[in-house]
Amino acid sequence: MGAPIRPARARSSGGRTLMLLGVLLALAAGTIVIFVVSTVVPPSGSSVTVIVAATDLPTGTILSVTAGDTGHTLITAAFKQQQMPQDAAPKNALIFTSQNDLNVLLNNKIIVGTFYQGEVLRQNDPRLVDVGAASPGSLTLLHPDQLPPGSVLIQFPLQDSGGGKPSLVSGDHIDLLVTECNLPNSKSQGGCETQTTIENIYVYAVIGNSAWLVLTHQDALNLKFLKETGKTDIVIRKPNDTAQSKTISVDASTIVSQFHFDK
Repeated sequence: MGAPIRPARARSSGGRTLMLLGVLLALAAGTIVIFVVSTVVPPSGSSVTVIVAATDLPTGTILSVTAGDTGHTLITAAFKQQQMPQDAAPKNALIFTSQNDLNVLLNNKIIVGTFYQGEVLRQNDPRLVDVGAASPGSLTLLHPDQLPPGSVLIQFPLQDSGGGKPSLVSGDHIDLLVTECNLPNSKSQGGCETQTTIENIYVYAVIGNSAWLVLTHQDALNLKFLKETGKTDIVIRKPNDTAQSKTISVDASTIVSQFHFDK
């Protein structure tokens, strides 16, 4: 007799089930991780709505919700919304929430620092102050970035350079040359000497035949004394030349020696 044939054993499905369950759990965990990360870290390419200048806005501009006359500019005409990639927006950019919120924030503000078209409005933007904090039409609003703390504007008369045009323009930098006489301890005859005095002065504005110069309080006093007691003249510096001149004073003996008037 042949040996009895055993019936084939049914394969257990438990291992396959456990493997499938593990795969499903891994997929579920991955989905949860992706969901959590996507809610915490914004996807690349996300954008925000910022507020930008719709046109160039010069200093002295008064913003208003309703008035659009010669003395005011409508907020809706001055600023507009713009979508911008989140990673390209300034960190302190003012994010747009609603036009009403923007109106409340900007109404009766005066621009003290020029906005150029497309520039982003910032949180607590220093280019904007309340109307009562600045005088519309004031000379100080012409180039406020050129008036550092502790500086003042002083008027300086100009000679006509011909054709009725002043010899300077706003933005020039000048040095002041002065001749003073009756100087104590001077070795020159008559006690007169000429010297470069205050240097690298910023010409803030030219109005008529007067230049308005930016000086510290002390240099403003120095200039007042020099104008009243001496003869003043100016020289215009080359742009970006900020080096100190290091000149020595000139008197009659200097001229005689240097230009050989004694021969």
